[in-house]
Amino acid sequence: MVVILSYPVLAQIENEKSATNDIFSILQQEEQGQGNVVIFQDMRVNELVYNHVEQNKRKGVSGYRIRIYANLGSNARSQSQETKAKFYELFPDIEIHREYVSPYYRVLVGDYRSKVDALKDFNQIKKYFPSAFIVPDEIDYPELEE
Repeated sequence: MVVILSYPVLAQIENEKSATNDIFSILQQEEQGQGNVVIFQDMRVNELVYNHVEQNKRKGVSGYRIRIYANLGSNARSQSQETKAKFYELFPDIEIHREYVSPYYRVLVGDYRSKVDALKDFNQIKKYFPSAFIVPDEIDYPELEE
């Protein structure tokens, strides 16, 4: 396999890498009282990993979300916006996804890797949104935890 990148592309990759905490940087961080990890590898390996991560971010991964609203009709657009605003007031730390899938306006919340993870928030959300239920969906790629 041959990978050819021009200088502007390489500069952009370097800027993106320095702005984020990638797995290679996290592994090599020195902390008092902890062992040190030193990685010796060709920079092309890093670029392949970064490219793979970026492709997965665009594509998403299989997971679950909680649907709190789905409707069609003349008022569905404004009702979905109101539902989104109400949810944000109640749960500002949970991601909200409002979408139009013809002919329905839908509001889905959260990005959960498993149904068990979704159930943790579902029980609280169900109190305020009684018609809520868990659905399989493509979710945003989860961030690395430190």
